[in-house]
Amino acid sequence: MNRRFVVCCFSIIAATLVIAPGVCLAKQTGGKMAVTESWTIALYISGDNSLERFWDDSSLPGLLGLPANDMLKIVAYVDRLSTEGTDVVEVSGNSYEVVTTYPEKDFGNGTTFQWFLTEVADKYPSDKLAVVAWDHGYAWRYISDDVTNGSRITMPAFQTAIEDAGVYVDVLAFDACNMAAVEVVYQVSLTGLVGIVVASEESVPTTGFPYDLMLMPTALDSSRSPTQLASDMVAGFEAFYAPQTWASTVALSAVSVPAIAASAKTLCDWGSYMLMCLPLYASNYKQAVSESYYAWATHYHVDIADFGDALLDDATVTNETLRTLTTDMVSAMDGAVIASWGGRAAEDSRGMTLWWANGGDWKSYSDAYASVAFATDTEWWTLLSEYN
Repeated sequence: MNRRFVVCCFSIIAATLVIAPGVCLAKQTGGKMAVTESWTIALYISGDNSLERFWDDSSLPGLLGLPANDMLKIVAYVDRLSTEGTDVVEVSGNSYEVVTTYPEKDFGNGTTFQWFLTEVADKYPSDKLAVVAWDHGYAWRYISDDVTNGSRITMPAFQTAIEDAGVYVDVLAFDACNMAAVEVVYQVSLTGLVGIVVASEESVPTTGFPYDLMLMPTALDSSRSPTQLASDMVAGFEAFYAPQTWASTVALSAVSVPAIAASAKTLCDWGSYMLMCLPLYASNYKQAVSESYYAWATHYHVDIADFGDALLDDATVTNETLRTLTTDMVSAMDGAVIASWGGRAAEDSRGMTLWWANGGDWKSYSDAYASVAFATDTEWWTLLSEYN
């Protein structure tokens, strides 16, 4: 939809297991030492907008459906449109409590997200941390729309917030539309502080994440790894939305952030060569875009791996270097996706989108795109500029 948390560490000295204060505990089970680890699930509920009621109607009830577990802390920092102040809500079992109310905060400001991360790390320490950014989202353009303050968090500001907080986030989930974009994951990867991103290429219904289904395995077994939790979230999303006939254009994916960081050179080499070949293959690019999967409400956001395959399927694209670099890019993007699912109209989604704007969309947002790290590092901004 980043760490001050204590890491488990064990040392055996004179046949005695010594555990440092504050780290995870070990217990004897069946003759073996089993490690019991703790999780914190922290939600940044930016409800100072049209989504406010869906926190109460959908998200909170889902969290209340999880069983209490001493090794699982669930806390939400909630900003509302209808009231002033920021509530800190602790959820355990089928009950919740507002434990603190801070003065009104601007949830569309990156410094507030930074504050949230440091607050969670200081007050809810654990071995592993999952953070959910809950609100409106629009791929690389923004996350968190604060109507009262007229503000949104851009991707450069989001990166800065994570870096300045210095808190490691094992799983960063976006309960928001269109955030499974390569531009978003690439920007997050520059922090070196996020393990996995869980997000959707598509619009997320107002019912949002089914938290009970997505988090139940971890609520029952806190030893689940970040990869398992992220995969559980995708599976729970599928379990909830797949049976609903109206939910066809829905999707969710879990992406390894370090894998995207490791793919930076592949992406940059591919983007640069795509730019170099633009005069020769502009019409082929356009055709490949038209044949690629794209988010239904934002058709300028095409699935990056599907686009690459569409380009490779074009026999008239004969430049061997371009074909090799495109093959490498597709392999890297598919390889970074830990888990993914798409509804009946989103079955071809593979994990991440790429902005391919033209016409009015390019004119309206090209200046903002120039500040996005992916756009400049891969020369994608220059490519789109010349393409348009």
